[in-house]
Amino acid sequence: YIAQYPAHDSITLGYLQDALDRFQANRDYFITTLVRDNFNIPKFHSLLHYIEAIEYFGTTDNYNTEML
Repeated sequence: YIAQYPAHDSITLGYLQDALDRFQANRDYFITTLVRDNFNIPKFHSLLHYIEAIEYFGTTDNYNTEML
């Protein structure tokens, strides 16, 4: 939900980076416990680009990751 804040600064982007880092550090847990086979999912890949996109284009208001 951090990416959906209506405004961002270096502090909130730091919170987002921390959350993404913690996810990356712990995502193997879901594979080893057989919850998932892999994380080859476009939405998960797009997370890697959120901070850069927010810095370049602004907040993610009304951004939708639904596949058409």
